[in-house]
Amino acid sequence: MDQAQNTIGQRPKKLWKTFWLSLVIILATLFLLLFWYKVRYSMSEAVAFEVNGHRFNHKLLIATQGSDFKDALVNGIVDHYRKDTVYMRVIDVSDLHNVEENLWDAIVIIHTWENWKPQQDAKAFIDRVSDLSKVVVVSTSGDGDMKIENVDGISSASEIEDVPKITNKIILKLEKILVD
Repeated sequence: MDQAQNTIGQRPKKLWKTFWLSLVIILATLFLLLFWYKVRYSMSEAVAFEVNGHRFNHKLLIATQGSDFKDALVNGIVDHYRKDTVYMRVIDVSDLHNVEENLWDAIVIIHTWENWKPQQDAKAFIDRVSDLSKVVVVSTSGDGDMKIENVDGISSASEIEDVPKITNKIILKLEKILVD
């Protein structure tokens, strides 16, 4: 009888060990998946640069994040205005906290939704801007349907074949802002 009771007494201990081991494995797997997702889909920092001199009539700031899609949008905008009288500066969105909006005639913000929220620096800047009419916001998300509430912006999935179409939409909005 002692051996039977001993076996029965060990069963709950074995079940608890199995439960905790399973829980640890599930949590570790979840952590690894989240880490992989962050590494795979996080944006790199955009390289800052300037085009044309400060002497030009119009000043355009482009704040973006680094990705092939966003880089292609920036290149399309820069190529369009390169021979025009527009001074352009490109920065990473994380530097928006240093931007004084009154120094710019137009501001383009290109950001990605992260965890179902707009990129925090882009959102903070948009919240503090006093004149949203000179800001063009391009939001990218998986399905291309997410954008910041109360902002007349452009939303898109980061599909490289859509770059010309999205670039044209941005330029059309900028043309209305950068009128002499």
